[in-house]
Amino acid sequence: MNKLKSVFISLICVALIGCATRTTTTGREFDASKLGDIKKKVTTSDELVGLLGQPFSKSVKSEDEVIWYYSWVKVTSTARMGWNAPIVKTEGYKKNLEVLIKNGVIVNYTFDEGPFQIESREGSK
Repeated sequence: MNKLKSVFISLICVALIGCATRTTTTGREFDASKLGDIKKKVTTSDELVGLLGQPFSKSVKSEDEVIWYYSWVKVTSTARMGWNAPIVKTEGYKKNLEVLIKNGVIVNYTFDEGPFQIESREGSK
């Protein structure tokens, strides 16, 4: 019975070692459904903070222009052993909003959202 138990535990360990999954989130979550409330050349940066919260980062473009970046990404990576190299599959969902603000008023913005997937063989040439 002990030998059977040892074989069973060994098989479980091998199965667990053969595959690993990890989920990570980066950026700052924001409600994309509120983008319709943004009016170019009308909405102020203070109003934008009220709608979406503080941006993930900011970049000064000129003396009177600044770009605010809202970004959020959730990624799940799964690694498993292939025949000759590990295979890493990464899939997730992203939301990116870039807002151009001039003298405290939103001039323009671009928004990109959607799923993505990448699969690679680590160590293969």
